Amino acid sequence: MTVGTLGLVTIGQSPRVDLIPDIAAALTVPYTEHGALDGLDRETIAGLAPGPQEPVLTSRLADGTSAVLTHARLMPHLRAAVNRCVDDGASVVLVLCTGDLGHLEAEVPVLHAESLAHAGVAGLVGRGPDGPRLGVVSPLPTQTRAAAERWAHVLGRDVLVADADPYTGSVADVAAAIERHRSAGADWVFLDCIGYSEAMRRAAPEGIRVLLARSLAAGLAVEAVRASS
Repeated sequence: MTVGTLGLVTIGQSPRVDLIPDIAAALTVPYTEHGALDGLDRETIAGLAPGPQEPVLTSRLADGTSAVLTHARLMPHLRAAVNRCVDDGASVVLVLCTGDLGHLEAEVPVLHAESLAHAGVAGLVGRGPDGPRLGVVSPLPTQTRAAAERWAHVLGRDVLVADADPYTGSVADVAAAIERHRSAGADWVFLDCIGYSEAMRRAAPEGIRVLLARSLAAGLAVEAVRASS
C-alpha cells in the first residue's frame, strides 16, 4: 500500500522549526510544509493586522518573531498555501491553527487543527454540565472572551480562560497560566494554540493534566492520511 502525503499549513511562515520536532514522532507519513505568509515582506504582513473589533490570530514568522493577523485578510494567502501543498502531492492537508477560520476547500480533504484538537479535548473531558473543570490557555488577552464562549458552547458548561503568548512569552509564563487554572480548581488544561510546545506542557505544575493542540491535531491528521492511502 502506498502511503499518502500530509500537507502542513501554518498561518504564519514555514518552516515551523518550533513545531515539527515536537510532532515528529506522530509524523509517520511523508509531509510537505507551507505557510500562508511565506514570501511576504514585513509591510505586507503588517497590512494583515486586525482593525478594531476584528477577530485576532497570531502565528510565528520564519525569523522567530510573531505576527498578529485577522481572518478576512489572511484567507487568500491561506488558500494559496493549501493549494501549494496539493501541488506538492498532499493527499490530506492540515491547517495548523486552532482559531475559528471556517472550512477551506481544496481538491483533497482539508482538516483543521481547531476541529480535530477541540473534538479530542471534548472527548477526553466529556460534554455536559457535570464534567470536570477545563482551563483553557489562549495566546492573547483579546482572544479570551471568544475562547470562553466557544468552549462553553462545545462542552455545555463554563470553562476557565487565561492568556499566555507562546511566541513572545516564555515557558514560565505558560506554566504560570496553567498554575492559575490549577489553583482555581481546573482538572484539565488545554493549551489552545499550535504555538504551545511540549516543553511548555512539561513545565506544568504537578496535579494537573495538560493537553496540547499540536500533538492532538497531528496524530488525527496522520490517521486520515493512512485511512485514505
